[in-house]
Amino acid sequence: MKLLIPSYNRYSHHARRALTHAQTLVVRLRHPFADTGHLLVGVMETRGSVGFQVMGDLDLQAEVAIRYLQTLAPMLDEAPSEVRNAADLNTALAYAADEAAWFGHHYVGTEHLLLGITRTNVGNARELLRYLDVSQEQIRRRVRRALSDGARELDLQAAKRNARLTELSRRAITAAEQSAVALDHPTVGLGHLLLVMLLEERSPTSAMLREAGLDESGLRRKLAEADPTLLVSVEVVLNRALDHAEHMGSHYTGTEHLLLTLAADEHGMALLQPFGVNPSALRERIIAHLQMGRKPGGE
Repeated sequence: MKLLIPSYNRYSHHARRALTHAQTLVVRLRHPFADTGHLLVGVMETRGSVGFQVMGDLDLQAEVAIRYLQTLAPMLDEAPSEVRNAADLNTALAYAADEAAWFGHHYVGTEHLLLGITRTNVGNARELLRYLDVSQEQIRRRVRRALSDGARELDLQAAKRNARLTELSRRAITAAEQSAVALDHPTVGLGHLLLVMLLEERSPTSAMLREAGLDESGLRRKLAEADPTLLVSVEVVLNRALDHAEHMGSHYTGTEHLLLTLAADEHGMALLQPFGVNPSALRERIIAHLQMGRKPGGE
């Protein structure tokens, strides 16, 4: 099964999860394409998001919606090997980006997806909502109310820009988010980032973490179990990593600075120790590596 997930840079973590849920649903129901109804249910399944909150306030449940949704498109003999968007869904996504811009938001979240879906009568979401006895305007009012109350979703792209990440660091954060989406976790957590830095052999963090004795299998197991310690948002590292980088003489944040910040943070220390890593010893190893790189002839 190959899911064709759009790589929209402005999409929040929760919006990406909603798209993944929608496309997985297409495969499950053996529908020929993803339409607005699939995305509507995808938002219902995205726990922790603003859209999930809005749909819950309207007492809309994914299990009920799916029973109606499966009748709104022809069923294929076999599940599709690739999931493509219907033209109406792409229209709704364009409207979602327009709604985000109207609110002055620099990201597209599940709240904007709902506004995009309900902005016109395109796609099968209209029929699905009629079955569920909820109007498009009811959803729009609930979204606007949530936004006026200050509801927001993590704009990871803005956090990445503020941290002035190197290309390798950007790839590490992106890979951490992809891991979180694949596991349907509500946050891009420190545990996702730690695993990526362990596996990214182009980065010196991989060797340092292996030398420190990081228990990879234990980390993978606890991530699969959604251990809350591992799901503390990477924001706590991104918001401080540039300070560590500048202190070490760099105006950009490399993966070493990300790991140094994680090892110095109380949440990061609580994460590292159960997997066999001494945070103090790891910090010393990273600092020695960075200082060596600053010396003439250093790598």
